[in-house]
Amino acid sequence: TRDLLSQVASLVAGSKEASAAAEMPSETPTAATPAKAEPASPPKAESPVAVRQIFVGYRRKDTDDFTGRLSDRLVQEFGKKNVFIDVDSIPLGVDFRAYLDTKVGSCNIFIAVIGDRWLSTRDEGENRNIDDSGDFVRTEIEAALRRVIPVIPVLVGASSMPTEESLPSSIKDLAYRNGIVVRSGAHFHKDVDRLIRGLRGHID
Repeated sequence: TRDLLSQVASLVAGSKEASAAAEMPSETPTAATPAKAEPASPPKAESPVAVRQIFVGYRRKDTDDFTGRLSDRLVQEFGKKNVFIDVDSIPLGVDFRAYLDTKVGSCNIFIAVIGDRWLSTRDEGENRNIDDSGDFVRTEIEAALRRVIPVIPVLVGASSMPTEESLPSSIKDLAYRNGIVVRSGAHFHKDVDRLIRGLRGHID
């Protein structure tokens, strides 16, 4: 009887070991289940080319009406927020040099509109405005040249590029900037189209 009980106990123990072994994960490598393919991320849309700010500087006694017409075309092409037309007013009590430097500093292209009287306008003492260190037109150009950005002379009508000798030393480099002639009348839009293509060469 004792032997029979021993045999039964051995059989039960063996059955438990076999059951436990069956529950354990097999060490035998099996074919990997193919992973689910992650959905492809949609391609990122290309950011539009940011329009660089354009500052238009001019002398009011020289090309006021023309510059207004030019600015309308530039705003139409690049948007109002991307075209700054001179400085209409400077707050009282501020250093106008620093103020203009900040304004020009926010732009990446400077257009200098030059008409027949750009160099020759004079103050009450018969001194040329351009020779005055406080001349706003001169201050703007000085700020643009310091920043080493494109400075584009726009020659209006029959005006010609100022020579190095005719300019104050602080803006002599303007004489070597390649400019463009923009005529009035029937040729205006054709010439401005050429200017816009040139601007886009710096923007794109």
